[in-house]
Amino acid sequence: MNAMQNAWQQSGGVVRFHRDERGAMLDYVLVLGVFVPLMFFVFIKLFEVLSDYFGMIAFYVSWPFL
Repeated sequence: MNAMQNAWQQSGGVVRFHRDERGAMLDYVLVLGVFVPLMFFVFIKLFEVLSDYFGMIAFYVSWPFL
């Protein structure tokens, strides 16, 4: 048995990261219930800002030809 296998067995392996199953469910609920709607709102606003920016650039480029 090498040192890595010995350390893995003493630490409990993957089991130590999954002690509370309800805590993991709460993480998923927080991500889906809070983070995703906020990111959706940010993406909508970002699209509006970028479309306005594109409109300004198009105007600045084309104004001599109007």
